[in-house]
Amino acid sequence: MTALDAIRNVSFVGHPSSGKTSLVDALAFLIGASARKGSVADKTSVVDIEPEEQEKGHTLQGGMVQAVKDGFFWTFLDTPGYPDFVSSANAAMFATDLVVGVISCASGVTYNARKKLETAATWQRGRAIVVTHVDGDNASFEEVIEDLQKQIGEVCVPVLFPDKSGPGFSKVTTVFENDANDWRRSLMDRVMDACADEKLLNRYLETETLSEEELREHMPRAIAAGKLVPVLACNPISGVGVDKLLDFMHDFAPHPDTSIANDADGKPIPPDPGGPLAGYAFNVKSDPHVGKICIVRILRGTLKAADQLVGPKSNDRGEKMGGLFRMTGKKRDPIEQAVPGEIVAFSKVEAVHYGEVFSRVGTPLIAFPMAAQPEPMVSLAVVPKARGDEQKIGEALHKLAAEDPTYKSSFNPLTHELVVHGMSELHLQVMEQRLKRRYGVEVTSHLPRIHYKETITRPAEGHYRHKKQSGGRGQFGECYVRVRPLEKGAGVTFTDSVVGGAIPRNLIPATEKGMRDMVAKGVLTHSEVVDLDFEVYDGKYHEVDSDEASFKIAGARAFMDAFKKAHPVLLEPVMELVISVPTEAAGAIFSDLTSHRRGQVVDQWNEADGRITVIKAHAPLSTVQTYQRELKSQTAGEGSFTMSLFDYSAVPVNEQAKILAQFGHKHEEE
Repeated sequence: MTALDAIRNVSFVGHPSSGKTSLVDALAFLIGASARKGSVADKTSVVDIEPEEQEKGHTLQGGMVQAVKDGFFWTFLDTPGYPDFVSSANAAMFATDLVVGVISCASGVTYNARKKLETAATWQRGRAIVVTHVDGDNASFEEVIEDLQKQIGEVCVPVLFPDKSGPGFSKVTTVFENDANDWRRSLMDRVMDACADEKLLNRYLETETLSEEELREHMPRAIAAGKLVPVLACNPISGVGVDKLLDFMHDFAPHPDTSIANDADGKPIPPDPGGPLAGYAFNVKSDPHVGKICIVRILRGTLKAADQLVGPKSNDRGEKMGGLFRMTGKKRDPIEQAVPGEIVAFSKVEAVHYGEVFSRVGTPLIAFPMAAQPEPMVSLAVVPKARGDEQKIGEALHKLAAEDPTYKSSFNPLTHELVVHGMSELHLQVMEQRLKRRYGVEVTSHLPRIHYKETITRPAEGHYRHKKQSGGRGQFGECYVRVRPLEKGAGVTFTDSVVGGAIPRNLIPATEKGMRDMVAKGVLTHSEVVDLDFEVYDGKYHEVDSDEASFKIAGARAFMDAFKKAHPVLLEPVMELVISVPTEAAGAIFSDLTSHRRGQVVDQWNEADGRITVIKAHAPLSTVQTYQRELKSQTAGEGSFTMSLFDYSAVPVNEQAKILAQFGHKHEEE
């Protein structure tokens, strides 16, 4: 059984091209998880196993490396650098005890990397930083340290130094090898910030020194408490410093006994191997040979390969696992059991999904708060290219969504479109490629049709006589109607004011049905009509030729006549956006919203010591359907936003003319 203090769960996050995957490949080779060192450039990476990843040369979904070396159980989680796939990074950070931010000397501390490290701090995860590309022509390890201290804080302290920056970089030195190093004092200060030993703390205040043994003993607690973020230099490609990085994580990384999880009520969940089983799934994969694979972390108890598992949606009997194993890339190594703190995988348990807890049959499920994931902000309508794929696409999209909580699909009954939602156009493009490769479903995509609404601005009257004679019994129905606007949100109401039998009582329902059909499909466009009252007040009928079909047509056409005379308007969805941007870019964002998107800024405030400006604005959906792409361009990838429906408002006259030219009803053809 693995001891808690011998478990090392580490996730690697950062900006694209910072060297995360190369570092994980180098570490995988060192711990014996792979027989040879993988390479992103040669498409032999242990963790970049999807064809889309090998084609683009970038990680696009979470990858895992696991091995047991010298009695230690190692789990390394590689994550995508692109913020478009942030759900994988969030899940990995939440599930591990140490989050390693990988920073390239070439790009420095990017907003993307800093944001992920801030998220890790919010979740109270221990953090460390690895600086790569120290051998670059213009590399400066010292400048990166200055930038880290400025953006993240004085908690960032170098522990593994390069001998020099630039092409001459050839070895690294630890802070312990040089007592006179200027950073040794900073390291001791940060470690003592988390010290609970008052006697030692008082002695340090008097002597201003610690022995190497004392420093080593108290560093893990300082890292776990967030008081120290050690900075380490290495070169994953050449291997310089990677062995010392592994030694550092062996000696100082937080482990499950130092980072105990809390339940939904904030109560600690002791990692007791003998307690009732509790765990949660933080990743789900679909394997063409094995089926569904859940990657999970055990919180309490011991999971055994023969256990019957239950989740929130299980029946009482539970499900037997198809297998319990550790994973490295595509490789699966069967195991018999797993203890608290271990990250393992099991297959073929359909009742456990992403973000859900599980237990064995007969053990109550705990309430456990998973990491919140961002809502997808980019949408595309998709149509299968082949008619036969209409039956396959629903299940295929469901399987893809099960793997990625920021990828969703829905059918819009108002526009009759199948819509997929994701974090960006790149995200949706990658998922479309997986849809084709894994499930053989090809689609075409386009921006979803906007769900407009129609209403009127003044009262009006309308009339229509329907008369058709083609030999034998004909058709006849005549209606007079009035329409009047109602206040916003009042809905659509019907008034029957016919007197004297001008329209027989049995034909009134057909008249109303014709009008309500027109309300549903719209007069101006294929959009629903809202907030008006329509009234039938007169008409004529023929004893032989009048029937329900005749008055249904007459009612619909009379309603259309009155509606067109009542100064109709289109109503468009107006979205509320909450936009976070670097403060220096805020002026350009303000200008773009008000000048080019018919937007209105309603509030703003600063965060992160003034570095970030948050803007709350309202803008029509038609102007922000592609906002993710444009905001990314305007802020060099550092802007983000959320969007939700705020209201409906009248479309400006000139814009309405354009919409009608494109989507206007051709009633004469219907």
